[in-house]
Amino acid sequence: MRKTLYALLFPLAILACTDKEGKTETEAEGMLEKARTLMIAGDYPAARDSILSMRKKYPTAFGARSAGIIVMDSIELLESQDSLAVMDSTLQAEKTVLGQLEQEKRKGHNAEYYKQRTKVFHLQQAFDEMAAKVKFYLRKIEIDTQKSQNILDERQ
Repeated sequence: MRKTLYALLFPLAILACTDKEGKTETEAEGMLEKARTLMIAGDYPAARDSILSMRKKYPTAFGARSAGIIVMDSIELLESQDSLAVMDSTLQAEKTVLGQLEQEKRKGHNAEYYKQRTKVFHLQQAFDEMAAKVKFYLRKIEIDTQKSQNILDERQ
């Protein structure tokens, strides 16, 4: 009796999951599209929140989740590029001030010069770290895109 009951309920459970899975994937794709729109608009925190909520709400939407990884990396890349641009302009301005201080001949009054040189040194370090972060995300997006394409090719 139990075996017959399980045999009848098993196909119903599979049908229920299959229909729901397609709907889940579609809804997750909608949230992913919203995240892309927010990312393009420059609202990075909202785009990141949209992807994180998609991951929580639709844990079985694997296609959307894998695309979400690439979108999340794109958000990080764009944020890093924006920070790098600001940091670059700041660094150039501070280097100009340092160059002006270097041209002044102020014997015994070099505290301002050394302070500025230290500031430029630390800004340069932060700039180099941010540039490495940008390179990392560019490479990561490239690799993730290739993996995603390979998975699609295997399925066909």
